[in-house]
Amino acid sequence: MDYVALFLVLVGSIGLVLSLRPAYVICAYSQFSNKGWLTLLLLIGLFIVSYLSYLSLLFSSTSEIDFIQLVVAGIFFAGGGFVYLVTNLSKQTIMDIDVLLQQKHHQANHDLLTTLANRQHFYRHMDQMLALKSEGFYCLMLDINNFKMINDTFGHPEGDRILTVIAQRILQVVPENSLTARIGGDEFAIIIPDTATLNISDVAKDIETALLIDIPCAGHLIVIAASIGISQYPEDGQDSKTLIKYADIAMYHAKKNEMPHQYYQSHLPTTTLPESVLDVEKS
Repeated sequence: MDYVALFLVLVGSIGLVLSLRPAYVICAYSQFSNKGWLTLLLLIGLFIVSYLSYLSLLFSSTSEIDFIQLVVAGIFFAGGGFVYLVTNLSKQTIMDIDVLLQQKHHQANHDLLTTLANRQHFYRHMDQMLALKSEGFYCLMLDINNFKMINDTFGHPEGDRILTVIAQRILQVVPENSLTARIGGDEFAIIIPDTATLNISDVAKDIETALLIDIPCAGHLIVIAASIGISQYPEDGQDSKTLIKYADIAMYHAKKNEMPHQYYQSHLPTTTLPESVLDVEKS
């Protein structure tokens, strides 16, 4: 009976010690941490001291352990096991919730097809840059020419695959500090911070060159061409709506004049954009 009691208390103590790490991990999650979990962590430490004290008492006892002491040892064993299960199950549940929240946040801010930023993320990012009154940045609006023909000829699944290829090619050539977004079916938008070494025309040409590389599609090789419009903050506008509008106007003129890309310039004629052009009002 003596060895049974010692074994029960020892195993319960081990369970408490093993509970320290998951309890600490829970406390480290800032979005889930609260005083309750911190209190539990401190209580586990106190329980460990109590368990070790009782274990020492059993070791030093010269008399045979009675039934009551054995019951207490059993309670200690069950308590340690309970705390171990609760902390580990709670940690796993919190980690699962955290992963789910991250996935929801990513889905709310990214296009599911291309994994690029979505329209809402693009607008928020631009508003943040405007609020910080950054030294300057470029807004590029990019539209794939005749993309509807690809969908009609090869089907929407192939069209979707080509959009993912386009997205990856854009990401490969734009500067690392840029934000690339898909804001419509075949429309993309890019924010590129202005730097002393940046030549925005070279960036636009790099995008055009990358898209002109043949893409295998249903046994054929197709070439993608795009029209790009560019506006610049603060020269062309002080708010996101104006910058996007002017980049859209430049893009429309590039498409109309069969040019790869065009800057917005104040001397461009006043243009009534067709309904197919991006609605610049934030949704």
